Amino acid sequence: MSLPLILQPGEGRSVQIRTSTCTFKATGKDTHEHFGLFEFVMEPGALGASPHIHKELTEMFYVVEGEIELVLGERRVVAQPKAFMLVPENTPHGFSNVGQTQATLLIMFCPADSREQYFEGLAQLTKDGRQPSQEELLDLMQRFDQYPVL
Repeated sequence: MSLPLILQPGEGRSVQIRTSTCTFKATGKDTHEHFGLFEFVMEPGALGASPHIHKELTEMFYVVEGEIELVLGERRVVAQPKAFMLVPENTPHGFSNVGQTQATLLIMFCPADSREQYFEGLAQLTKDGRQPSQEELLDLMQRFDQYPVL
């Protein structure tokens, strides 16, 4: 059963992925699996996600602060606050912080599909500066409907 929820700034369960922090604001458990919303805070120069696709998932990105390079198919755009990107299934996309300041991105997706488990797995693989192998990354990605675009 879903419960009403208010989270103040800094609230919500979060994981550290290299120099970025991913905070789970709403997960599938909160929304009957309809959608999820995560806040992704990135340090300057942080790589968020290299180009990939989802076969079953629609993903949306909203820039809150900073300069985020959004990749959508062949397009690369340096997005400012209030920029939005809609990514239908099977569409290559990625993002990174190309600015000189911290950047914040809201990542929304539906269906929710336990998406937080992907970010938890990535946090575990990169804990304490560890560099995961390509095989470890591919295994994690494929378990959560994420496929790299070469």
